[in-house]
Amino acid sequence: MKLKYIGLAAILLIAQTVIGIAQTKSSIGYTLTGTVKGIANGEVVLNEYNAKTRMSTKVNTGKLRNGKFVMKGKLSGPKMMSLSFKPGNWGTQIFMENAAISVKVDTAGAQHYDYTKYGSDKGAMLKNVKVTGSTSHADFIGYEIKTKGGKGKEEIFNAQLNYIRPFIAKNPSSVAGIYMLSNHYMFNSGIPLTDLEKLMVTFSGAAKESVYFSNIMQDIDERRAVLPGNYAEDFTLLQGDSTKFTLSSTRGKYVMIDFWASWCKPCREAIPHWKEVYAKYKDKGFEIVSVTNDSRWNDWIKAMDVEQMPWIQTIDEFPVKNMPARVVSKYKHGTIPLYVLLDKEGKILVKSGNEEDIDHKLAEIFKN
Repeated sequence: MKLKYIGLAAILLIAQTVIGIAQTKSSIGYTLTGTVKGIANGEVVLNEYNAKTRMSTKVNTGKLRNGKFVMKGKLSGPKMMSLSFKPGNWGTQIFMENAAISVKVDTAGAQHYDYTKYGSDKGAMLKNVKVTGSTSHADFIGYEIKTKGGKGKEEIFNAQLNYIRPFIAKNPSSVAGIYMLSNHYMFNSGIPLTDLEKLMVTFSGAAKESVYFSNIMQDIDERRAVLPGNYAEDFTLLQGDSTKFTLSSTRGKYVMIDFWASWCKPCREAIPHWKEVYAKYKDKGFEIVSVTNDSRWNDWIKAMDVEQMPWIQTIDEFPVKNMPARVVSKYKHGTIPLYVLLDKEGKILVKSGNEEDIDHKLAEIFKN
């Protein structure tokens, strides 16, 4: 009997030890220790930026004393953050994670900027920064080093994908991996949807739980929603005389939504062509609805006075500061001009930046 009790006690002791270790590991946060050359005393701020909302959230603050600081906290998972030092607004990026991380900063050689005339701030991007202790940071720096040096956008994008694909295949749960793809996608939103979907199914674990994964998945859902065959989302916008126009009022006609802007050179160069198309098909049940991406009303009015477009003219809305216009952003194209051809019921037939794609479909529709 005593042996049974001893055995039971041993099992309980082992179980408690395992639980204690698990609790200790789960309670570990981060300790960020830093030294700064060029700033003796001031404030250190750690911010998290969400590219989807374009908003920054303050995560932690600390005091800089005699060029040194320490920050402690806990994260839900690895995240790319900005670290800034004041006075002077000196900034850098650091991939934070729950670990003991050290950063050494030298303000010498920093790149200064001043965006105050655009309603933003001024400061300096630090160039002399060394981070140790963060596996995610080391992985991302490796990616940046290996993918720099391309001569053009296409070459850079190809180099990035050629690095990302094997990296995430080998490290599917890496948050640094999904961040690499998120960073790439931010500047290459034209990547084919099927290619992006294939990359996304690779991820697992912490990578799938990250905001970078959920942001891309949301974008994929939004891109699927505007594929040909889907109904175009209805919208109401102002016309030049300040009256309201609603897209669904054109039901019963084939409609091309023309996303353009007064400052867009290729948009304006295409106008003579669309005048010819409009004259050819307007009496056969065809309409054009132009939606300008101008944020300044007067610029739009002046352009319309010059171009004399004989179809419906509306102006997009910018309800959230520093965010894309409301209607055009729904179509996930990234650039203008963008042309969206709808059938009589309001379903999307063609979504393209090329005039020829619209021309071919219209010729097919009105061939009789």
